[in-house]
Amino acid sequence: MITLIGDVHGKYRRYHEIIREKERYPYTLQVGDFGFNYDTLLNVDPNHHVFMPGNHDNYDVLYDVPNCIGDYGFKSLNGVDFFFYRGAYSIDRDLRTIGIDWWEKEELSLQEFENAKEIYKDVKPDIMISHDCPQFVSFELLGPNQKIYQNTTSWALSELYNIHQPKYWFFGHWHISKKIQHGLTTFICLDELETYNLA
Repeated sequence: MITLIGDVHGKYRRYHEIIREKERYPYTLQVGDFGFNYDTLLNVDPNHHVFMPGNHDNYDVLYDVPNCIGDYGFKSLNGVDFFFYRGAYSIDRDLRTIGIDWWEKEELSLQEFENAKEIYKDVKPDIMISHDCPQFVSFELLGPNQKIYQNTTSWALSELYNIHQPKYWFFGHWHISKKIQHGLTTFICLDELETYNLA
């Protein structure tokens, strides 16, 4: 079993309260937007507790953090196999400062998407974990009156879904706790610091 943890956004005290419950949460994967300072992870075991970058993460330093699982790929944690795809588009990017609370690398490039797509096609995962979600899920999640911005990440995730529909697709980003069934896939959105036990 592993436990998924929703966006942290710098609320490190609550994050540590969760992972300190070792019997309840022995292995965790945080689904992005951890925050901009990773010193809080210095004494956190990267074999048990990892995070996947979102759009509110520090891309100048996060790749040097042992707890970061990287950009995309197929991974196993405590016997649970999953595909992951990081990043998202910041709709508030105009209000942020480059290198302080916004990074151009927040979304994967088209070439990185192509590389991820080839792996995804090969493994056809049962479990998909991303920070954002396919665009059609955003519409269902937020309703018809909410403005949805066209962006590379939600397009790329839609393309992956068109290639293969996993049984479960977990994501954060939208700060909503909600489950949506679409085709063969159950999409589960995690609210901030929400936990979900995945066997």
